[in-house]
Parts: sequence; C-alpha cells; structure tokens
Amino acid sequence: MSIKDRLPALASRDYRLWFVGQGISVIGTWLQNTGQAWLVLKLTNSPLKLGILTSVQYLPSLLLSLFIGPILDRYPKRSILLWTQSLFAFSAALLAAIVFSGREQYWHVLAIAAFTGLVTAVDWPARQSFVSEQVEDKDAVVNAIALNSTIFNIARVIGPAIGGALIAAIGIPWTFALNALSYLAVIASLWAMRSGRVAYAPKSGHYRSDIREGLAYIKKRKSIGLLLAIVGVITTFLLNFNILIPSYAKLTLGLGADRYGILMSAMGVGAMLAGILMALGGRALQPKPGFIFGAGFILSTAMILIGLQRNFIISAILLAACGFGMSSFATMCNTSVQIQSSSAMRGRVMAAYNLVFVGSTPFGSLYTGQISDMLGSDAGFLISGAIGLLFLLSMRLFIAPKVFSGVKSFAQLKDSEG
Repeated sequence: MSIKDRLPALASRDYRLWFVGQGISVIGTWLQNTGQAWLVLKLTNSPLKLGILTSVQYLPSLLLSLFIGPILDRYPKRSILLWTQSLFAFSAALLAAIVFSGREQYWHVLAIAAFTGLVTAVDWPARQSFVSEQVEDKDAVVNAIALNSTIFNIARVIGPAIGGALIAAIGIPWTFALNALSYLAVIASLWAMRSGRVAYAPKSGHYRSDIREGLAYIKKRKSIGLLLAIVGVITTFLLNFNILIPSYAKLTLGLGADRYGILMSAMGVGAMLAGILMALGGRALQPKPGFIFGAGFILSTAMILIGLQRNFIISAILLAACGFGMSSFATMCNTSVQIQSSSAMRGRVMAAYNLVFVGSTPFGSLYTGQISDMLGSDAGFLISGAIGLLFLLSMRLFIAPKVFSGVKSFAQLKDSEG
C-alpha cells in the first residue's frame, strides 16, 4: 500500500498547512494545560478547586453549543477560526503577564479560564467540522480526523514533558507565554488556506428554526443520537484526566512537577500510538460499533487498575493504556458522527457533539474534584472506571444491538446529501 493510500488526507495542500500549523499550536496548548493545573494546585492545594476551574472553563460549551451550530453553517469556518485562535493567543499572553508579575491569585486563573471557555464554545465545533472540509477526496475524511487526533496526541506527549521540565527549571509563566506564541503558527496556516471560505447553509431564515432543524435531523438519525449519548456519559465520568492526573501525582503519589509531566506524557504516548495506527489504516479503516466499545472497555479497565495501586511506573503504563483507549474512542465517535452528516447540517451536528463532549465537562469536573477531595484521586480513578465499564456493557448488550443492527461500518449510514 502506497503512502498516498495510507495517508490520503495529506494529498490536500490545505490539510498539510493545517497539519503543520495545528501541530505547533497544540504543543503550546498542552504546555498551558500542564502549567495551569500545577498553578491551581500550588495556589489552593485542592482537587475540588481544580475541578471548579475546569467546570467554569467548559460551562459556555454547555450553554451555547446549540446556538453556535447555525453560525457555523452560515459563515466561513476559516474566518471563525482566525478569530478564535487570535483570542486564545491574547488570553494566554494575559495569563503569562499576570503570573510573571508574581501577583497571581486563583480568581485570575478562573476569570481567564471563563473567557477561554467562551472562545472554545465556538472554536471546538468549528475546528471539528473544518477538518472534513479540507480534504478534496471525501473518502479521506476518516484519515483526516485520525491524523488530526495524531498531531493532538503527539503534542500530548511533548507538551506536558516540556511543561513539567519548564516549571521545574524556570517557572510556570513560561508555559503560558510559549503557548501564546504557538498560536502564530496556526494563524499563519489559516491565512494561507483556500478551503473553509464557503458557508454551506443560506444566511436567510431564523436561528431557532435552524436549531430545531438540527435537533430533528439528529432525532431522525438514531445512530447519531445513540453515539451522542454514549459520548456524553463517557466524557462526564471518565475523561477528567486534567483533574485526576495532577492531583494523583501531587497529592496521592507526592511527586514533583517533572514526574507529573512524565505521567501526563505517558498518557499521551498511548493516545499517540492509537492515532498513528488509525491514521496508517488509510481508506481501509472504517468506523465500526465494535471499535468504539472495545476502546471504551480498554479505557475503563485501565482506570480501575490505576485506582488499585500507587506505583509510579505501573501508573505510567496504565495511563498509556488510558490514552490509547481514550484516543481511539474519541476519534471513532467523532468520525462516525461526521461521516453520517450532510455538509449542510454538519456544523449543527458537530455543535450538538460539542455539547455532549465538551459541555458535559462542567458536571464531570465537579464530580471528579469532589470525589478526589473526599476519597483521594486513586478512588476517583477506580470509581470512574467502574461507572464507564458498567455503562458500556449495558449499552453493548441491550441498546446497541437494536440501533446498530446490521451496521458493519458507520459509512453505510452516510447521508446521501453529504
């Protein structure tokens, strides 16, 4: 099999630009994620306060996602992303300046997280649906999303490792400053692109009717509805690693910033491996129900095992397994939803996906922070993994056979208008 067949998305000039620019930017994002969590624990020593921060940051996605969908279908996504990346750069620079001054307080981090959350509510669904527009060969959409996941997860390895070392060597604010600079790469790549300049839906009509139309579309396509339900539950109870790992490293294992960075990177190694394997699958890789449930079982089981021990090396290995399961699960769910949606509806569908994937984070963050505060972060891992395993087993045995009956690949359910 040739490179073109294995990585068909890279045949698109615009996708190559995105791949490079986004690759640099997300390394900066993981630098900031690592520094921000360590800063909050340094200021408060409380997993619950870290959970509150994450809840505040993702609350706008919960409140605004459905209203964002019609905007994404009405306006060019490239223009939207240029604005969001610029605002992200501004917020990172502001946080760096505050921490460099030495006067940082918890409320400063909270306020900037809230602002970042407002931007994320627009950026995330725009970014997800934008990826599928960049490839000229529509059969390469699965590969494009897998490659997107791969660069995100490579950054998840590199960013925390550099972040932990930076924090230990020269201080937390440098993680924010370098993140601000990293946005210049993705802004430059967006300026150079030709795709994403067209809006698929007409600008006439009303937002309310557009929202109702999007919800009716999802209701009609029951496979999308079930996937959104599964994503919502797994995201709420399992995907709260930005709270679990820092508090587990600092408060349960008693580690410093450098080894905390290693644990974060270990998870990224597993996620990167999953992304690479899916990307190399090329056109032959199709999103299937069995892949989604299998990935979820790996994630849940690894979390349970982390909660049953307190060894640094074993924890790192199990976090790599978590990363593999999480990345496979998220990529397959994302691809399965997008591949079933028409171009005219994709912005609204991905806004609904954003509602359950990112919008559920405020609830999950508070739940995880409270459990970790009361029982310890190891218990947080154990309880969350058990909830995920029981939920996925019930879905696989009782619900999925009815909704996914006869479905070997979600590509079978592709909208004829897409």
